[in-house]
Amino acid sequence: MGSTMIPFTSDSCDAGYFDIASLNPNMGEWSVSVKILNCWSVSRGSDRELNMILGDKHFTQIQAVVRDELIDNYFSRLIVDEWVSIKNFDVSRVNSILRPVPHRFKIVFRLDTLVQSINMCSSRTYFNLTEFVSILSSIVNPNICVDVVGKVVINVRELVFVPSVEHSHGGYFELYFGLRDTECIHLEYSLTGDLAVEFYDLWKRRSRNTVICIIRFVKLELSQERRWRCTNVSGCTRIMLNPNLSITDEMLCWNPENDQVPIITRKENAME
Repeated sequence: MGSTMIPFTSDSCDAGYFDIASLNPNMGEWSVSVKILNCWSVSRGSDRELNMILGDKHFTQIQAVVRDELIDNYFSRLIVDEWVSIKNFDVSRVNSILRPVPHRFKIVFRLDTLVQSINMCSSRTYFNLTEFVSILSSIVNPNICVDVVGKVVINVRELVFVPSVEHSHGGYFELYFGLRDTECIHLEYSLTGDLAVEFYDLWKRRSRNTVICIIRFVKLELSQERRWRCTNVSGCTRIMLNPNLSITDEMLCWNPENDQVPIITRKENAME
């Protein structure tokens, strides 16, 4: 199937677009102005999907999907951190149990979907940072991905290759480490696959001993010790070590008097 030329011109973010929060399957002629926050490919057998996380000027986020036969039409025009308007698309329910963002629905591109470049609506970050105590106390819904930030305080272990016949390369890499937040609460992390290798390489090349880590779109899982920890979602999760952000400077200057780990008890059945 040949590629179709997609209009891509300058526009304004104040042109009366719908807010992401209002999107639902009951109407068909939607238009939104959004920032592309994340983009990754998913393979389903011989088919592919291009997935995105989009955010509007109210900082509400939604997942978007470009199906296999349309990817070539849009791939080069959907650039992370760019603002675009998207018109003529469907809205459907997110069927998977795990959702990358809280929104119940997702945007689905059609053959007549139009993408246009627009002026930047906001330069603010779209982090939705979750407190460690909320995670460890089972207050947070484990079926929705979260963003976290903390100081790397537990030694990063060596990469471990885990043999598995289910993987095309005969196995996958796995890495464990821990972060501490400003409440001196520790949270464990388990990264697998390419993201484990990426984190390990960044860690080895760090320019300072103190490392502030932001991890976006991570899922929650129970360890063998029945404690919540974070792990990556293939293709979706993003990591940043000592990013040039104000939150990094704030945490680098923070120096607690002690490093005692509070005892967090798990609330059974906190999330249905």
